[in-house]
Amino acid sequence: MLLAVEVKRLRSQIHDLEQQLQRQDRSLNNTATSLASPPVSFAASPASAPPDTRLDRRKEQGRLKRYWEGIYTSTAQSLQTQYYGPASSFYFIGRMSSYLATALQQPHFDHHMQPNSASKTFATPTSPQRGPLDDAAVTADRPTAADTLTATQEDYFLSLFWHSYHCVLQILDEVEFKEHYKSLWVAPGKSRKPSALVDMVLALCMQYGVAFVPRSGTTLQTQVDVDGDDATIAGRWLYRRSQTLLSAELESPSIITLQCHVLAVLYLCNASFQNMAHSTLAVAVRTAQILGLHIEPPESMPRKTKELRKRLWWTLLTVESKTCMKLGRPLSAQLSEATCSLPADDHELALLSGSSLAPFEDNVTWHTYNLQNTKLILAARTVYVEFHEKCAEVLAAIDGTRLYSDAQALETCAHFLSTGMEHLHSWRHSVPNGLRTTRKASGAPFSTDKSPLDLELYAPVWLQRQRLLLELLYHNLSMNLYRPFISFSTVPNSSSSLQRTHEHANSCLDHAIAITHIMHQMLKEGDTLRGWHEAFQWQWNATLSLIGYILAYPLAPSISSARQAIDSAIDVFETFGRNFAIAASAVNVTRDLIAKADFLIYRASGNGIITPVTPSSSDFGVLQANASADYENHGSNAMCAPDMEPSGMFQNTLSGMDLAFTVDSFNSFEPVLPGSTNMSNLWNFSED
Repeated sequence: MLLAVEVKRLRSQIHDLEQQLQRQDRSLNNTATSLASPPVSFAASPASAPPDTRLDRRKEQGRLKRYWEGIYTSTAQSLQTQYYGPASSFYFIGRMSSYLATALQQPHFDHHMQPNSASKTFATPTSPQRGPLDDAAVTADRPTAADTLTATQEDYFLSLFWHSYHCVLQILDEVEFKEHYKSLWVAPGKSRKPSALVDMVLALCMQYGVAFVPRSGTTLQTQVDVDGDDATIAGRWLYRRSQTLLSAELESPSIITLQCHVLAVLYLCNASFQNMAHSTLAVAVRTAQILGLHIEPPESMPRKTKELRKRLWWTLLTVESKTCMKLGRPLSAQLSEATCSLPADDHELALLSGSSLAPFEDNVTWHTYNLQNTKLILAARTVYVEFHEKCAEVLAAIDGTRLYSDAQALETCAHFLSTGMEHLHSWRHSVPNGLRTTRKASGAPFSTDKSPLDLELYAPVWLQRQRLLLELLYHNLSMNLYRPFISFSTVPNSSSSLQRTHEHANSCLDHAIAITHIMHQMLKEGDTLRGWHEAFQWQWNATLSLIGYILAYPLAPSISSARQAIDSAIDVFETFGRNFAIAASAVNVTRDLIAKADFLIYRASGNGIITPVTPSSSDFGVLQANASADYENHGSNAMCAPDMEPSGMFQNTLSGMDLAFTVDSFNSFEPVLPGSTNMSNLWNFSED
């Protein structure tokens, strides 16, 4: 009897073990299937899904993923169009242009809503002439004696680097660079030996230093004219020579090669050559991977060398992330493939790095900015990726390519973004006090409470610059994430269901005003941000948000604050405009756009007087719908679809003219009549 019981127990155990083995086999098979095919979602595709679904990354659970479509528009000297995603300022310009075209019954050219820049005048930063390059221009593209710098001039511009870009772009060893530079001067009275790194540092410093020099010419035309002496392309011959030297290092790159690429990206961004900068970033990312910077440095390396490699990798990744998010394009460097840990910022390392910048407080060194800047970009990148994945999921569900045609879809994404923004809020609370700029009137750092800055009197300039750039970057990233929810929708009776959307539109406005207040105060009270081209670009980006908000919500309670911020933005552009042309051009563009917006406010109010309203989200949405309805009642047959995509709205706007064109080629302030000959060459006619 006991033997029979024991046999039964053993058989039961064997059966259990066999079932466990079967479950493990099934689990291994599913894992192998998942690894063999690209992931299509956060969860693996069901085993019953067709094979093409598991192999096609665009498909999610049997449906084709619907990513938010961007815009094709010409932003450079050529009429060739480039793609910019829905997160870009160019996409937002397209939306504003479409809305103005319908509201004013007056089509606009996109390039009239963009300041005049070097990239719209010259084919490359080193072009000797305006317009496209020809063979003669290429052969004549050589520096002259006037373009070369003396040893004294080089020493002056290099001295600018250590207290400007070096404190925020921590990818060079100051001692090693100075020793390298000294070794290039082999004999007195002779020119130094060529060096791609020295040339690139000098080009960047000339771009910065020349921006302090007032421009000649007082007429309106010369103020906005980008010529060969413009500060944004100062040092272009040094940039060209550096690139020529780097071409010999493509097969065997070094750390110096990568440092040159990163510096070149900044130079190109400052010069407004965004697509060249984006292409250079791709080369830089591949170079970093060739050098193995994406993995943890070997333990055998000295700590100073290991930390420099880490800072170089993470600086590259932050610049790449910032640029891709700014342009609305896919990210190249994948975090999942990198094992390199974040750089350190302790006092021991600050002393080892060889910089002349001394530690400031117990928990803050000059490296702390680099660490906090990296964490900020990573937080924004996380929100950006997750938000656009959610948008793709929502668009697939409604079988659409834009969110503005479905109020519920827009509100769903707004709620999702609210959760994601906690990443940025957590970062803001973790910033050390030493990197915070205090506020007057009990205001809080990194807030949008409109309180003025309380600058620390005896803080070193490099630390003040770090504090300001960190806060401006935070506001710019936050503003960009909120901006898609500035909606020009005319969906009736939708205000009650769009409360979170309206809250995000208000948040976008608040961050745009914060950027403008900081820029305005700092340019009035000091030189910390003078010559800083990226700061100008942030102000232009904020100005677009301000104008877009005013256009979308002409009777909102915050219009007065937005309008005052526009006046401050114009002051900022006028200050920058004394030194480089794109800022002077931004003054004219802003005034033209705000004149249109003021007219719409006047028309929406009925008698030119803005009626006081209760500052609530529901009233906010009702006012928007009423103002949009007013536009519909002024003879527009096109204003039917809510928040049309740029190309679609333009097609409808001129449907009665039998013209077909795309947004990238048609965006003019001037009215165009049928049969006009002087404008027709800019239109893209369809061929039926």
